[in-house]
Amino acid sequence: MKKTKIIFLILFLGLGFFYPFHSFSEIIKQKKTTDENPNFNVFLDYSGGMNVVVKKELYEGNRFSENYLNLEVIGKATDKISYRFTKQFITKKETENYDKKIEYDKKIETENYDMLDLAYLKYKWNDKLYFLFGKQPFSFGSMEYASGPYEHAYRYPHVYKNKNKNKNYVGFSFIYHPIKDHELQFQVVNDIKQPEKNMIFREINYPMGYSVNWNWSLNPNNDHDQDHNDQDKIIKNRWSYSIFQEKDKEKYWKLLALGSQLNWKPVTIEADYILSDEDIEKNRSITQILRSWNRDHYYDIASVKYGTYLVKLKYNFIPKWNFIAKGVYEIGTSKKGMNHLLGPNQLFQKAYTYYGGVEFLPIIKNDDISFFIAYQNHRINYSLDQIKRENKNDHSFILGLNYRVKMI
Repeated sequence: MKKTKIIFLILFLGLGFFYPFHSFSEIIKQKKTTDENPNFNVFLDYSGGMNVVVKKELYEGNRFSENYLNLEVIGKATDKISYRFTKQFITKKETENYDKKIEYDKKIETENYDMLDLAYLKYKWNDKLYFLFGKQPFSFGSMEYASGPYEHAYRYPHVYKNKNKNKNYVGFSFIYHPIKDHELQFQVVNDIKQPEKNMIFREINYPMGYSVNWNWSLNPNNDHDQDHNDQDKIIKNRWSYSIFQEKDKEKYWKLLALGSQLNWKPVTIEADYILSDEDIEKNRSITQILRSWNRDHYYDIASVKYGTYLVKLKYNFIPKWNFIAKGVYEIGTSKKGMNHLLGPNQLFQKAYTYYGGVEFLPIIKNDDISFFIAYQNHRINYSLDQIKRENKNDHSFILGLNYRVKMI
């Protein structure tokens, strides 16, 4: 408890000095900074800072870390063809056993880097229809997924359960604008991930994933005749439904993602609901815990549903300064029994996450550089008596810097 109080004290003292919130509204759209030179632009993005972590009332020290490093090339080859090439390095944490034969609770947390690539062409058929070809981001809905890389301090890392969430796949997308401020998108991507070793699958050679999106917004005073900055729109919505074929012919991952934003300056409110229906659990969270209790079923994988509710508030209380608060509530239920511990249609997990912090933008109307201070509390409560020892109550404090530099 003393360590938790220390974190709150540091947060309170730091409110007078720093701030993070950098907004990229839609990942497939060109950046406004390319207007100066639409043919060729090179950007460098960076996010890092000092992290303090407390887990189960135990202080784990503080460290400086690089959370995000990105090199991006975007531009136009012709009036109809634009391109984007990106190389991203993203910090990820993994929990590994010292030895697979020992008990589950003897584990170590390691920090590594994922590499995320984008390489696609965007072809303009006409003013309403566009095509995307190449390695591209998943076309998921929700404001959480659309949040920019500089918002990592407030991003819920468990919202998309896929172990390969930092991998993009090759495919194509159709983007259609039926009327102003409305966008319909249909995406098809391949799934190249390999199944776990020693798993028994009725294997399908080329599993595919499909997503349908409806993104729309409402301008001030319902004014559709003038062009408005994306940040000036009063209401924005990102809705999608996706279905991915697993390596097993009869197994699927289905994802419903609904997100809305109300921009009522100086206050912005976001609300999301995400339902992840997984015939094969994507991140193996409850699967690994259940395996540790019964090695006879070591290669079984749980079939689950996760429902996630997210609400975020951003308040620009004075020029250059924003206050941010966010809450997440998540429930996990089983679709079928596993390991004689988990029954069918059984609630096994409730998770709560709370965020709070401030951000400072030194230059008004320019969010290419920002300082931030943020606090996070993540709790997981398991309903099964046998695994309640796996409950989590983690605290973290981050003091950091984000910046974006136009190199060419």
